[in-house]
Amino acid sequence: MVFSRLNISLANHLKPIYVTAHLEGVPFKRILIDGGAAVNVLPAKQMKKLGRGTEDLIPTHLTVSSFSGTITKTLGILPLEVDLGSKQIMLAFFVVDCISTYGALLGRDWIHQSLAVPSTLH
Repeated sequence: MVFSRLNISLANHLKPIYVTAHLEGVPFKRILIDGGAAVNVLPAKQMKKLGRGTEDLIPTHLTVSSFSGTITKTLGILPLEVDLGSKQIMLAFFVVDCISTYGALLGRDWIHQSLAVPSTLH
């Protein structure tokens, strides 16, 4: 298939997808959905908004790279309960010390997480 020109209706599909969700009960309005990202990312500034600090992180030696190729060492992993629409799931976020335009980034793994079973069904 060959597209001769990108028309305006196709260009609308190239915009980033932001959603609103609750992380540990705290509302976040600009969570970026990035199906190309391998991990979930939380800026360190947002971790502080949750009342969490470096003592809450699970140590890791993982580095992440951005779309521009910049490599950043993660501060650690922070497991968080995420409420997104009808989904309530526990996700691991890699915390990075960076400036970002989003509150958190959800990579492709969150899509495959199963729904948490409500405690009323146990």
